[in-house]
Parts: sequence; C-alpha cells; structure tokens
Amino acid sequence: MFRYRRVRVLTVLLSGWVVLTAVERWAEQAPWPGAVRGGLLWACVVAGVWWFAEWTQSPLRTAREAAEARAADASPGPQDVAPYEYEGGADDEPADGRRGSTTASRR
Repeated sequence: MFRYRRVRVLTVLLSGWVVLTAVERWAEQAPWPGAVRGGLLWACVVAGVWWFAEWTQSPLRTAREAAEARAADASPGPQDVAPYEYEGGADDEPADGRRGSTTASRR
C-alpha cells in the first residue's frame, strides 16, 4: 500500500490534518472551523515538503533498485547437473544402465 508515492503523500496529508487541527484547537484555542482550516493549511505545507523530498530522492532510489537488480541477474545461479553420469564406455552407455531415448521425459 505504501509502495506508491501518492499514497504516502495522501497519508501524510490526512494524518497531518488531524494532528495539526488538534494542535490548532487545543494549543492555540482556535474555534473548530478555524482550527480545521488552519490544520488543513499546515497539513498541505507538510505534505508538499514531504512530496518534494520524495521527488528529489526518487532518482537515487530508482538507480539503487536498478543496480541491485543488475547485481542479482549477474550473480551465478545454480548450475545444471546431468541427471546421471556417463562412464566413457565403448558405446557411451550411462553408468546406471539407462540407454538414450528419443521420447521426452517429464520432470
């Protein structure tokens, strides 16, 4: 849910509005209509600063995530192992006695 910037900014706006309205009402002794307007004004200021801070940091986050993805792709993965080992015989028969088949096997 908090993966998207707009959700985080909206969360900051709404929670800031509630908190700052309470501050305006009880600390500043403002009447409710004025406290709601003042709380909304300051919540918009806080959310705008939050949005600007995330906006200026997003190229760094995107570059960091891309670098981590490249590093994960470049790391060696598990190696494919043959289902059975061959002993170098005259007819190149596998060690467990199975012969080659043209039928595809299911795994």
